[in-house]
Amino acid sequence: MKKHLLVFATALALAGCAGSKQSSSEAVHTGINPNENREEKTATGETILIGPITRVAFDQAPYSGWFHPAYQRYTPNAKIMEELTPLLENVTFKAFVGSWCIDTQRDLPRLFKVLDVGRVPLTKLQMVSLREDKTTWTGEEKQYNVTAVPTFIVYNKEGKELGRIVEVAYPTIEMQLLNIIKGTEKK
Repeated sequence: MKKHLLVFATALALAGCAGSKQSSSEAVHTGINPNENREEKTATGETILIGPITRVAFDQAPYSGWFHPAYQRYTPNAKIMEELTPLLENVTFKAFVGSWCIDTQRDLPRLFKVLDVGRVPLTKLQMVSLREDKTTWTGEEKQYNVTAVPTFIVYNKEGKELGRIVEVAYPTIEMQLLNIIKGTEKK
């Protein structure tokens, strides 16, 4: 039931993108929803994710080749997670990533590990994958003023932005998330 609800909610949220201008390059999708997990070939022939994506994309080649090892290697700080976990119930996330980007390849698996340890449902995370020029066919990157990847945006229950992790988490993903949610993040 949860899975069907997630698919329905995602489809409903993406319905507004149906009329969006699409890339001139040929895109194929690897998800249930044709607007999710699309792939494009770059000028150099590299396959990248583009537009709205889900975690499912990272279980498939070529992305699983960097995602799974980085996810397995990362161990969040237990003491920080003890304080962070109850706070994660009151927030949602929007992630802008680049499957081609080394910073994304390092920090996205770490974010997922933190969210998994914190028992955060996947429904609380929306992801959009950008091209190397930081664009996508949805244009969402402009609405959210995204100029670098990865950009992880944290929102409270009312939808107010609490803060962002941009390119590199400092000192760690879990510590920076804790500081953002508690309002102690140094700007």
